[in-house]
Amino acid sequence: MTPIRVAGSVIGLVDGIVAAFMVISGPAIQVQPLCHGPLPCTSLPMPPSPGLDNALLAAGAILAIVSLVSFTGIRLTFALGAVLSAAALVVVGLTWGTYATDDSIAVAALSLAALVVDAVGSRPSKGLSEKDSPLNLPVFG
Repeated sequence: MTPIRVAGSVIGLVDGIVAAFMVISGPAIQVQPLCHGPLPCTSLPMPPSPGLDNALLAAGAILAIVSLVSFTGIRLTFALGAVLSAAALVVVGLTWGTYATDDSIAVAALSLAALVVDAVGSRPSKGLSEKDSPLNLPVFG
């Protein structure tokens, strides 16, 4: 397996684990009422809908599994990893500010790196066949 594919597998695995852990650890925003004197109580912004949390958890878990499978070298897993990394990046962008900033930055950076590396890793290798290799030219002399 080429080094770029190994890097894609490792980065995708770490990205999937960190994304799933971020959702499991919960949002950083705690919804508490704000009451100031005789004014009616209001609340802080609500955390994202459970659908976005579940989407990020699913994308992270599936990305971790796909990255483990990609260590076998199957080219399709790298394309699927790139799609899942893009999905995780979009969901993190939609939920920005809900989770701890450090966690969100880590997942966004890992997702972006996994997206690029998996996209490169999903391309077919451009190796020379044995008959086309310049080292196999006939020698005249």
